[in-house]
Amino acid sequence: MGKPQVVTDQSFEQDVLKSDTPVLVDFWATWCGPCRMVAPVLEDVANEQGDKIRIAKLDVDANPITAGRFGVRAIPTMIVFKNGREADRIVGFHPKPQLMQKLMPHLTMDAPSAAAPSAAAPGAATPSAAAPSAASSQTTPPIGGSPTSSTPNAGVGVTKIH
Repeated sequence: MGKPQVVTDQSFEQDVLKSDTPVLVDFWATWCGPCRMVAPVLEDVANEQGDKIRIAKLDVDANPITAGRFGVRAIPTMIVFKNGREADRIVGFHPKPQLMQKLMPHLTMDAPSAAAPSAAAPGAATPSAAAPSAASSQTTPPIGGSPTSSTPNAGVGVTKIH
């Protein structure tokens, strides 16, 4: 599966939510500089991990319904969907090693050597089960930043008050 797949408001449910494989959806726009920085990284991931996770791209300007449905307010935003539900959210540009670290718990084929260090509990009975929740709660940056910001990682480190 060499290239990211383009999805639309109309194809989103079939291509993403009903997928048997985890899908990373890149919410992007043509005018967004950091989105253009993310594109080659996602192409590399699609080439190398295409059998474990599908990569999809959704243009937020052409498909505002789906972007609004998932509360995408800053781009680039990448959302990992597993079994029809949001499993993780990554906001802003991240170099490939950091992005892969965030994606590892969501790949369909378990990689025990990669999952064990992130579990941090040497005697944990199910390190791969512990890794996704630990990764989701600790490494996912908060949602924030301006949707028109050209600053990579806009909103990262900002704590949202509820």
